[in-house]
Amino acid sequence: MASIAEQMLGAHPAAGSGAGLRALVECLDACAECATACTMCADACLAEPGVAELTRCIRLDLDCADLCATTAAVLSRRSGNEDGHGAGGALRALLEACRLACQACADECESHAGHHEHCRLCAEACRRCAAACEALLTSLD
Repeated sequence: MASIAEQMLGAHPAAGSGAGLRALVECLDACAECATACTMCADACLAEPGVAELTRCIRLDLDCADLCATTAAVLSRRSGNEDGHGAGGALRALLEACRLACQACADECESHAGHHEHCRLCAEACRRCAAACEALLTSLD
């Protein structure tokens, strides 16, 4: 079944088609999933007995969640994004910032993955999102 992003873009009169659209859909979906995973991981970290040891993880989770949610919101608006330079290159900068935040969050969560399943799951979502941002950036070239 197609994701809501794919369905909405399919119904959008200016959505386009091809590999660029596929990369856009995958990035939108990955950003939304990652924002959710990071928010839930931060909440789970706060419930852990050793919460003080997870302060950096919580902060990176929240930063990553915010960047992923913002990236998804900007990507969902097609105006000015067709050439990859929407708002003077802001789209590229946002995708790169999202990719970097996802990498940092994944690295931190992986350091706790042996003890906390929520961190392992979050790291996986972050890695998928970083890869999707990279793929979309490549498709914009």
